[in-house]
Amino acid sequence: MASPVASSLVILITGCAQGIGKEVALFLARDPQRRFKVYATMRNMATRQEELKTEAGNILNDTLFIRELDVTKQETIDNIVKEIIDMQGKIDVLVNNAGIPFKSWWETDPMEAYYEVMEVNYFGCVRMTRAVIPYMKEKRNGRILQISSVSGFHGIPLGASYIASKFALEGFSESIAPPLRKFNIWVSVIQPGYVATDMIKQFGDNPTDAFAKAAGIIPGEEERKIVTNMLTSDPEIVVGNDMLDPQDLAKQLQDVILSPKSDFRYQTSKAIKRLAREKFVDPTGNAIMNAWLKQ
Repeated sequence: MASPVASSLVILITGCAQGIGKEVALFLARDPQRRFKVYATMRNMATRQEELKTEAGNILNDTLFIRELDVTKQETIDNIVKEIIDMQGKIDVLVNNAGIPFKSWWETDPMEAYYEVMEVNYFGCVRMTRAVIPYMKEKRNGRILQISSVSGFHGIPLGASYIASKFALEGFSESIAPPLRKFNIWVSVIQPGYVATDMIKQFGDNPTDAFAKAAGIIPGEEERKIVTNMLTSDPEIVVGNDMLDPQDLAKQLQDVILSPKSDFRYQTSKAIKRLAREKFVDPTGNAIMNAWLKQ
């Protein structure tokens, strides 16, 4: 077994083929002070690793290590955790980022779509968290960052399967956080909105286009009109006027990782903080309903 590198924080990130995971992995691995050793994992190594390898350049296999991991398969989780423990002697930080987006309209989605989204976005995070906790407890030190979403507390009238998975993740995280703090393991939920990554480009030229296309699958003219009006009622959040630069998000995550005592929830922009204030100050839930229903 190789000697552990005690001076570096060992970070395991899921879902690094594209989007937030890739950007955060590269940002941390490029740290000028070399404070991090980053294990960037992805499910489809055969088709997706070359882009990350190219962008990594000379940090590949130095501060950035690309590995295969499917959060729906326990064997691959056990394999990567064992490899990191054998090579580094610890896992300091887990970033649960792997996820898949909403499928379509909740009334017509097959139930299999709900199962698929929940399997990755919720159960995948549960599996990963359970896998690293014993080693963090042994060291009495650790950080677990759950990449949730504004949709983790603010339901949007489209994509209920995705939103339900993020609500579930936040409930799980809120339940495990207090006892884990007794072991100096700090669980934090990160709630970004749109982040300007390569993944966003897959949905069209901008988020407005994506929602327009998604609204097109809603059966019934009346339903389409209602949802379209709702989705354009808060342009900062829903149509992406509050788009976050991935470097800014990565810097925020780095600050959470390095903080001696992290908060439980982090909203990554002013607009999302506003939504959180509006929701959590109102125990009836009517404020958020009324906000959607204004037309």
